[in-house]
Amino acid sequence: MSGWFVFLALLAAINPPRLRPHLDARTRPAHALAAVAIVLVVGALLVVFADGILDGLEITPETWHIGAGAVGALVGARVVVAPALRGIEIPDGWAVAVAPFAFPLLITPQLVVLMILLGATGSSPAAIGWLATVLAVTVGVSVVRYQRPGVWLAAAGSLGALLVILSVALVVAGIRDV
Repeated sequence: MSGWFVFLALLAAINPPRLRPHLDARTRPAHALAAVAIVLVVGALLVVFADGILDGLEITPETWHIGAGAVGALVGARVVVAPALRGIEIPDGWAVAVAPFAFPLLITPQLVVLMILLGATGSSPAAIGWLATVLAVTVGVSVVRYQRPGVWLAAAGSLGALLVILSVALVVAGIRDV
């Protein structure tokens, strides 16, 4: 996978415009940075231990390719249909950095399967670097003061569609590799 593919896939998996109302309205910068640090550490661990995870599950990287594409396509389709996150309770205090921001808003199923896939395909340092870049974009989006919700929802839906497209490419690549 090329660097741009990885970047776009991670960007679509995290979908910063979709998270923006939750990161902007209710969190302090220290909480957002703590959540980003948690996501970066968890993502790096998934990449580093990807081969062990797949061996433990007795799944080949090619099969994981197909599964990661299926997960991404399902989540992307849901985002296209309903781009806004609803029903998220934001607690007070430092717990907000862990739940709900790091888990489950940032560390999502599509991000987990993608990070394991990137680790299994041997692009570990690049994957961690791209994840850090996407998380920086996420923090950047959360501080933008443009208040038009329709624009953010359209951007979130577009990234959901991009996730579907990239996920289909992952499924096709997995089928070719098998």
